[in-house]
Amino acid sequence: MCRGKKMQQQRSWDNLPSTALVNILSKSSLKDRIYNLPLVCKSWANSSRHPHCWASFIPDSYYSSFSAVDAFVKSSFPYEAAFLDPSNGRRSSDPQVGILGLHSLIGKASGGAALTSLYFFPFLTSLDGPPNDDALLSLIARLCPNLKHLSFHGSFHASEEVLLEVVRSCPSLELVDFSDSPYITLSVLEAMGIRCPNIRGIRRNGIVQPLFSSSLIKCFPSLKLLNLSDSSIGDRDLLTLVTGYSRLEYLDIMRCQSLMLYMYIIKGAHGRIAEIHYD
Repeated sequence: MCRGKKMQQQRSWDNLPSTALVNILSKSSLKDRIYNLPLVCKSWANSSRHPHCWASFIPDSYYSSFSAVDAFVKSSFPYEAAFLDPSNGRRSSDPQVGILGLHSLIGKASGGAALTSLYFFPFLTSLDGPPNDDALLSLIARLCPNLKHLSFHGSFHASEEVLLEVVRSCPSLELVDFSDSPYITLSVLEAMGIRCPNIRGIRRNGIVQPLFSSSLIKCFPSLKLLNLSDSSIGDRDLLTLVTGYSRLEYLDIMRCQSLMLYMYIIKGAHGRIAEIHYD
């Protein structure tokens, strides 16, 4: 009996129930899921082929308090980026390499039907090659109808037509990261506000256009999470935001150099917005 109990206590990881193993593998980095975990043993290889393993390209357990909100809104690039690039920053000058790579990973997620979280950057071609932004976004629009979290970080060359195609094809979008991209135009915001009624979080750094805040309030009246750190937002737009949003729960305006009177604005907003980050 003692020996039997000892053997039972020493059961290896490859004997875990398949559902438990799939859940564990899905929380690993994309790099591990591609290159390492399928080589551990036959059980792990079989579990790594389950669509749930590829529902998100974000490692859920990389940080102790990690979540999709952290990846796509709160801790998005350029600070504490939560995505581990499987190619270690290496880019091919051949645009087809990134397209084929993304297509392959989407295929693992039930042909894209199971995919919910996608970081755009690792599949872009290098600076010395022709852009592949439109082709990547068309792929996403065509194959990922249930996408909830999308980051455009690193993408600068997509046409508005293809962006609108993504908005029309992905009505379940909830969190969108516009970091470092030029795509947060009024027409894109308006289309997203109509087609994607579940939007609850947006991240934007860099230049924000005049009347940006009014456009956000008009298009996303129920927005709860807004990260504008490292953006060019000014006092007037900030005032519009904090007075116009009744459901906003999170606001980040760290390192916004154009703000001058923000302390007075924030003082009046603390009672309505639970979490405000500023410096």
